[in-house]
Amino acid sequence: MFRIYPRTLLKAALLPTALLLAAGGSQAAFASPAAGTANVTSGIHSAPSAESYYIMRLSPSSVTVRPGCRTRITISFQAPADLYGTPVDLSVTGLPSGVTASFAPPTATIGGRAVLTLTAAPSSAAGTSAVTVTAMTESSDPIGTTAPLGLTIGTP
Repeated sequence: MFRIYPRTLLKAALLPTALLLAAGGSQAAFASPAAGTANVTSGIHSAPSAESYYIMRLSPSSVTVRPGCRTRITISFQAPADLYGTPVDLSVTGLPSGVTASFAPPTATIGGRAVLTLTAAPSSAAGTSAVTVTAMTESSDPIGTTAPLGLTIGTP
């Protein structure tokens, strides 16, 4: 019996678009938000920037953690359909002393969700930090994006 898988069907549907683009066709044929804002001058097409190819969203985007406690942030992605299922490595920078981060699952996929858990040690000093969460696709041509996270360490 012949079986059609949705992912295979999607790839087959996107192939004519990829061929059109490779042949110098119109970027407007590509179904992505970035394509609608592409600049076309003298027949030269500008590609969307790496930051606009997919977007990472944090919910909430600002958190307060008391020393000795933890909080969770949900990570989701907005991307063109051809990126769904692509694995991404997640990392975080700018954490204050005494605060640790972990991701579940350790490698997320675009189209899925991940959870960032921030844990403040009992000795963490009160204050505010600008933290950055980064996602980088696992591919031979990686695409990265970042999202800011407001972090406040409260009083015990």
